[in-house]
Amino acid sequence: MKRESLHGIGDLALASLVLVAGWELMSLLIGADALPAPLQTAERIVAAFGQADFLGDLAATGQAYAIALALAMSGGVALGLLFGGWTEVGETFEPAMHVIVAIPKVTLYPVILLLFGLGDPAKIAFGVLHGLPTVTIMTAGAIRTLKPIYRKAALTMRLTPRNYAVHVLLPAVAPEILASFRICFALTLLGVLVGEMFASSRGLGHLLMASIGVNDMPTVMAIVVLLFVFAGAGSTGLLTAIDRLRR
Repeated sequence: MKRESLHGIGDLALASLVLVAGWELMSLLIGADALPAPLQTAERIVAAFGQADFLGDLAATGQAYAIALALAMSGGVALGLLFGGWTEVGETFEPAMHVIVAIPKVTLYPVILLLFGLGDPAKIAFGVLHGLPTVTIMTAGAIRTLKPIYRKAALTMRLTPRNYAVHVLLPAVAPEILASFRICFALTLLGVLVGEMFASSRGLGHLLMASIGVNDMPTVMAIVVLLFVFAGAGSTGLLTAIDRLRR
């Protein structure tokens, strides 16, 4: 297992080196004004962490993201259990989740603004809208594919619906739920950032749009790199948890 972990770290390091080398080459080809070099971006990141305004935007995004992620994950699992365990409810409401996944979320932006107004509630709602449907669909699908023996065992032990869900269903579909969390992790972050771009006066999404407006490419690249590293680290951590569960 240690060898596999070292092998994975080596692959990640190699991929990172290739990515940075390609980034440096592109910066040389099209110019640092359009695409700041890796070193220039790193310097901007270090400088940003010394600025109170940037730290305030980072905290605003982090707070909204944490709330949206918790709501998307917990709500998605709860709805997935309901849709997967109760056929009539699933057949009635689950198609709506597939529609939400399929359509561009920006089309729902006016509805979100109408319901929540400008500010943190709107971007949290936008984050939940991006992350929750995937968790719901994957959880419900995993429950439907469970072997009948699980339900027979629950009936034999006369478990209540709550105990059946907590002690039987959730452990049985835990790998699939964690896999859905991995997708939700990135999608919810995307939703919060989009919400900040259009419905907030603070946060990294707002700062990103403001930097694009004044052609401050070093700041743009600094934000993009920070988000990329954060999303990658979170996704990798969840993937590791999934692999451990399946073993």
